[in-house]
Amino acid sequence: MGSDQIVIPADFDIAVSTPGNVLALGQEVEEDNEGENAEEAARRRKRLAIKSYLKQVNEAIERRKFLPGNGDLSDLIGNVLYTFHIRPDDTFSDIRLVRSSGNARLDQAAGCAIASASGVTKRPKILQGQAFTLKITVKYQHSM
Repeated sequence: MGSDQIVIPADFDIAVSTPGNVLALGQEVEEDNEGENAEEAARRRKRLAIKSYLKQVNEAIERRKFLPGNGDLSDLIGNVLYTFHIRPDDTFSDIRLVRSSGNARLDQAAGCAIASASGVTKRPKILQGQAFTLKITVKYQHSM
């Protein structure tokens, strides 16, 4: 792995705080005795930006699971695991099937959902120039 890549499994719920809500991540308010280390504060902002950005990428894929043109997919049930790279320009490359659901229609629909979400989510400036490698499980349940 290159030093400029971060591999993050995206098969989990990502909690993201909103500005001004210091307790959103279950953190306690700490007394600022000598001022916070600027480097640690920058790392924390970057971590939160990554979580927020990857959550938005996952939501963009979820919104595209049942694309028109794929036929009726309401009868599908199963999980499929894909991996892909997010380039610095927010487009996806090297979309690869890692674990099949056992249903070719489901696998293809999930791959199409990922490909159609490419470039949709724009990253915050703090993450400019960074590439990511994601493994994501796309889940299908009856009509969900």
